[in-house]
Amino acid sequence: TQKPLEEEQIQLFFSDIQTLPASKVLIQLEKENLSIDDRVLSLELQLTVRGQEKIGIIGPNGIGKSTLLGKLQQLLKDKREISLGFMPQDYHKKLQLDLSPITYLCKTGEKEELQKIQSHLASLNFSYPEMQHQIRSLSGGQQGKLLLLDLVLRKPNFLLLDEPTRNFSPTSQPQIRKLFATYPSGLITVSHDRRFLKEVCSTIYRLTEHGLEVVNLEDL
Repeated sequence: TQKPLEEEQIQLFFSDIQTLPASKVLIQLEKENLSIDDRVLSLELQLTVRGQEKIGIIGPNGIGKSTLLGKLQQLLKDKREISLGFMPQDYHKKLQLDLSPITYLCKTGEKEELQKIQSHLASLNFSYPEMQHQIRSLSGGQQGKLLLLDLVLRKPNFLLLDEPTRNFSPTSQPQIRKLFATYPSGLITVSHDRRFLKEVCSTIYRLTEHGLEVVNLEDL
């Protein structure tokens, strides 16, 4: 197989994040069930999440990992002290496909903001036409880069990530691991990427039909 082009590398980092206190409890699940409609996926979930913890969630397909992430998103999004960043597995749930990358990322429309966004997109190897075309015309990798850049620009103080490495080339993977490993606040990620989990997360849970169980990093 050919080595992916070097230009596919991600060059991003978080800055000026207003971190949450490390000891602050954000979520406390006590023997709660996880379900979709009338179908129970997991029983008696117990989970405590603090402000700077980096938590990974693993488990077989269909067990309800994305559903759990959605439940946690509902619990976190209305907390006044939290600015929440979310990267879904299905990018289309967040991206507005009829907009251009520049229009999607711009909040004020001011010249300085526009120049900053164009510079960031160029550093991620977006061509000028790609910056102007509808997001729906971009590849999965380019759409993933757009979501990462959106997170970096918005500076959230807590992240929820659903399979964040899934659409990126092997060349980009180390940069994505570094991006989230050096993120100064807390995050919860669903992932099948063992190397990502080992380098980014401090605690790993396996979701089962009977709740969450702690997994040793060495056992991944």
